[in-house]
Amino acid sequence: MFSVKFFQLILIAGIFLFSACWKRNLGETTVNAASDGDYSEVWDDLEADLVIEQPSIWDITKRHGSFSIFSRLVEVVELEETFMSDHPMTVLAPTDEAFNQLPEGLVEQLLAPENKPLLVELLLNHVIPEVYLSIDLLDGESATTLSGYQLPISRDKEIKLSNATVTTADISASNGVVHVIDQVITGKK
Repeated sequence: MFSVKFFQLILIAGIFLFSACWKRNLGETTVNAASDGDYSEVWDDLEADLVIEQPSIWDITKRHGSFSIFSRLVEVVELEETFMSDHPMTVLAPTDEAFNQLPEGLVEQLLAPENKPLLVELLLNHVIPEVYLSIDLLDGESATTLSGYQLPISRDKEIKLSNATVTTADISASNGVVHVIDQVITGKK
């Protein structure tokens, strides 16, 4: 009986001793850290590293190498602000390969100053002024693009938007969603 009580007493004393040392070490660390600088600066640095902002639609299309022609054309007609705005939207981003399927010389023709309105219309065929996730793109319905084009939606195993097939859906952005498509939407069926 005496040995059990003695063992319990030593265990309790050890816990108190360990606890006191642990608190003392934390206190010393805190004092040393406080003397090295302001806590708010440390917190701001940590917070800046931890908070990663979601990219805008413009960031996604501009930075991804697959959309270099699309983003270059957007810059030419100065639509970048549209793609960076806070207004929620859906962008159907044609890949460079999609632009390369257009008739030879068409992109160059669209870059001519007198064809700027046609280029703006073509690009706005790829912007829906509200968010449509892939589950919202229902067979037989349509969506109105910023150009006014009634974009027909068909869905079987693939999602087709006018003449284009969605190859990658639901790329989330701070101001909406991007769907990658394999054809340029000309506005004609």
